Amino acid sequence: MKKELFANLLSKKSTIAIILLIAGIVVGIQTNAIHGYNNFLIFKTSNFHLIHWVNLYTWHKAEYMDQFLYSPAFAVLIAPFGAMPLWFGLIMWSLLSCFFLYISLTLLPNISINKKVGILFITLIEFITCIQNNQTNAIIVSCMVLAFICFENERVFWAAFFIILGSSIKVFGLAAAVLFFMYPGKGKFILYMIFWGVVFTILPLVLVPYKQLIWQYQNWWDEMTLIHKSEDTANPHNYHPPLSVMGWLKTWYQVEIPGGYIQLAGIVMLMVSFIRTKAYSSQKFRYFLLSSIIIFTVIFNHIAESPTFVIAVYGAAIWFVWEKHHLLSWALLILMIVFTVLSPTDIFPKDIRENWVIPYVFKAIPCILIWGFIQLRLWFGKFEVQSKPSLRA
Repeated sequence: MKKELFANLLSKKSTIAIILLIAGIVVGIQTNAIHGYNNFLIFKTSNFHLIHWVNLYTWHKAEYMDQFLYSPAFAVLIAPFGAMPLWFGLIMWSLLSCFFLYISLTLLPNISINKKVGILFITLIEFITCIQNNQTNAIIVSCMVLAFICFENERVFWAAFFIILGSSIKVFGLAAAVLFFMYPGKGKFILYMIFWGVVFTILPLVLVPYKQLIWQYQNWWDEMTLIHKSEDTANPHNYHPPLSVMGWLKTWYQVEIPGGYIQLAGIVMLMVSFIRTKAYSSQKFRYFLLSSIIIFTVIFNHIAESPTFVIAVYGAAIWFVWEKHHLLSWALLILMIVFTVLSPTDIFPKDIRENWVIPYVFKAIPCILIWGFIQLRLWFGKFEVQSKPSLRA
């Protein structure tokens, strides 16, 4: 009887909602109590800096450490949180990430609620790490998944909206746009992307004059260019090797290939998957491509850091529920849970974590292996036709 009750509890959307609600509130309270809200201060004060014509992208060490690296549009979108008391804003900010994850997870088509709960539990620790750091990564990956859901449900207008929303926070959210190759209505999608791109680009004009906005975009470009070059320099952004293919090659094999070339190679490997146009009619193939794109945005990121991995783990969890559960798929999942999810925690002895896990980017390696396996499946795997994507003309 107890087993049936427990199984029934884990087969409802309300279970996902309750877990995320508790996580959001507890983390919000915790970050306020331990003063672990530096990132939130960066976001919160960006709106103040924008409306007072202060450079968003310079260092403001009197207010917080690190820098604001998001778009000027994000400085507008964050405005409601800037008006809240700090303690309440922290809770609401955590709950916003919970809301996005809940919506994206529960709306995934043709995945049972039991499997959705499984995805949640695989992702949960990384998700909590993300919101403990007040990061936006859970929102970005949720936007990517929501774009996929909109494509699947013939809502190309909203697919474009979620892609632009995610990329207005961090540019790599734009990677989800390549999904449109699998769906009809490509012309409409491009027009909607232009529309939403213009809307989000000029959004700050509600608060600042045109010349100020151009100045902020120039500042943003200059800072992002500097950071992109930091992987091969002593730039302060580069305390540890990036948790990515670049960091893995550099720390394991002393390969000093510029990051741009490695990213280009990754893009080519990813885009080769789209050659298999006949496989587009398989929803499993489309889910595998979604997972590949999501993981790609992290493992080929030249400045990937630990809180970013909620994105890769979410993508890997989606892959796992669609993959056949054989020895290799289970081994890859276990490796990811051990080294990606648990290695930064106190479960690992401090000496091992500091002398091996961090310097040799162990956190990234399982996700790199999973991405490679997904690509092999996309290139050579057999996919049965399950449903055919279509968009209304």
